[in-house]
Amino acid sequence: MDWLAPVSAVIGGGIAVASGWTVERSRWKREDARQERDRRTALYADYLAAVLSAREQIWHASRWRELPRAERIALARNSLRDSQVYPMRDRILLVGSPRLGELSYEIVRRLTAYRDAVIEELDDSNAELHAAWDSINEARDALTVAMRTDLDSLRI
Repeated sequence: MDWLAPVSAVIGGGIAVASGWTVERSRWKREDARQERDRRTALYADYLAAVLSAREQIWHASRWRELPRAERIALARNSLRDSQVYPMRDRILLVGSPRLGELSYEIVRRLTAYRDAVIEELDDSNAELHAAWDSINEARDALTVAMRTDLDSLRI
């Protein structure tokens, strides 16, 4: 009967260690999920900001008639690079779902079409430019919905 107390203490200690480990592991998982969600939120917000910046730079190139044509073309042509759209898109391809990758490529394709239309010297009141602008907004809206869905899947 003298062995019952030490065995009970060892078993109780083992249970305490196992339950403590389980609680800590659960907390670590929650914290990891929270950090991943925060990283993705920042990445997605940065990408959308880069897309908006590129679109605005192209728009300014289409309307800024005081600038020489060559400078306006350069402004439009460099818009995606200056706004860091390409590196941000590549980061989304690495961490996002395949759907986000498709949508991020689509918005770049539409930005490029808008940029090319501006470079072709279409008047800023041209219906083709307005259609390209609307097309970018539609792609951005679809991308935003997909990003929100992805972030909601990481909820804790």
